[in-house]
Amino acid sequence: MDDPDEPYLVCQQCHVRLMSRSLRPLEWFNLAKRHGWAKFLLHDDFYDDDGEASQPEANVDRADVYPVPTLKQVQQSPDLLLDYSVTRWQLDDELRAAWLRLPAEGVLACLSDHFEGTRNLSVRSVVLQVAALIGTEGAPVTRRAWRASPDCGSFWSLAEATAACLPIDEGFKLVVDALNAMPEKERRQLFGALAHFRSPMALDWIEVHASEPTVDAWGYLAAASGFSWSKANAWFSAGRPLSLIAIDALLAIARPRTPFLRRIRPALASPPSEQALRNAIETLMQTDPVPRVMQRAAELLELAPAFIVGYAPGSDGGH
Repeated sequence: MDDPDEPYLVCQQCHVRLMSRSLRPLEWFNLAKRHGWAKFLLHDDFYDDDGEASQPEANVDRADVYPVPTLKQVQQSPDLLLDYSVTRWQLDDELRAAWLRLPAEGVLACLSDHFEGTRNLSVRSVVLQVAALIGTEGAPVTRRAWRASPDCGSFWSLAEATAACLPIDEGFKLVVDALNAMPEKERRQLFGALAHFRSPMALDWIEVHASEPTVDAWGYLAAASGFSWSKANAWFSAGRPLSLIAIDALLAIARPRTPFLRRIRPALASPPSEQALRNAIETLMQTDPVPRVMQRAAELLELAPAFIVGYAPGSDGGH
């Protein structure tokens, strides 16, 4: 059912509950750890990540008797912790901390076994996210994933593991070469994965590949990649699309809008004085007074104090 290449294998009674979106939490967990929670009949439209049915078409029988495992129950075993991680919508801080408490050697063995033991892309994606947590110790499974590409999980997870586990020259080239080989439509959806490297090399790549329509993701990538005031000024002078990306990058630094940016808290390298920032933004508004520039530049002017060294939210901004 659902996926001919990876069907659900369940008893008859469980099949009825699966089709009626009324699995018990533990039944949902035992399927989600093998298939991933995003798969149809298991995904978050029908269950939360504790396996509680949200749209059951039948009564959920004795749900309280069959709960999902807790983090405390699984955190001593890499294999159990990986099963648990696959069923989570994201690896939150508590779950990341649990992985980091385990010996890296045991974690790597677990990841290698699970990567080889399945072709499920959701499971392989989580394997790579965990590999990223253990840094260079995760290099073997990361290189194995590249050999298996594209059947290695999501490109985002592969880039995350590559940035964390491999030497930057090797890893950045792998991801860039993969992006450059993609059709443009696919590349425009995935280029943000370069943000995992947090490297100014991504700014050079943007200068070559940026194109209109200019989506916010270009600015988010620049913000995460060591964006500097000198680079912002150069992009303002270059005109669109780079001038738009520069504004979006500055906004993303002043007010991060994505979970990734909020976690890494990017900063503007070599920030200007508030007056220099205001002068540059006002000049851009005069030379390119299109609605998007005017709207975002005005927002940036309101946030200008955030770029001043020593500024703290809530201060008067006058120092």
